[in-house]
Amino acid sequence: MSDLFESILTHLEHDGVQFRRIGGHTAVEMAVAGDNGSFRMVIVVDAERGVVRYLTFVEGKVPEHRRREVMEFLTRANYGLLLGNFELDLSDGEVRFKVAHEAEPSTLSHAQFQSNLYLSVAIMDRYFPGLQRVIQGSSDAAAAIADIET
Repeated sequence: MSDLFESILTHLEHDGVQFRRIGGHTAVEMAVAGDNGSFRMVIVVDAERGVVRYLTFVEGKVPEHRRREVMEFLTRANYGLLLGNFELDLSDGEVRFKVAHEAEPSTLSHAQFQSNLYLSVAIMDRYFPGLQRVIQGSSDAAAAIADIET
């Protein structure tokens, strides 16, 4: 196990976060929630590269017939984002938001850890209502983004 992963575990335990280690990986999984929805978060440590990824997943999959419109929605959302990005797995319809950063175990402060974790959840939560409308077909991508970003 890496020192960087140990650092992540220490920060989670310090905050009293309930999480589950993912066997065979330097990763943890937990439930997170915002004002607009509940999500699954996975924090993955790539110790070789010194990279930590915070992945916030939407529950369920986008139906194949809605993926093109969701892809447009996520592309429009990504265009204005300063940190992080949305991703859509076109093969199965999985949607996630990713924040990643380089870190050394000794330099990963608790504030930096919290900032990246909360950022990932906050952005997913902000865009989630519009994403849901696009998935359900009650809004097109451009209108949903305009509602969120104005």
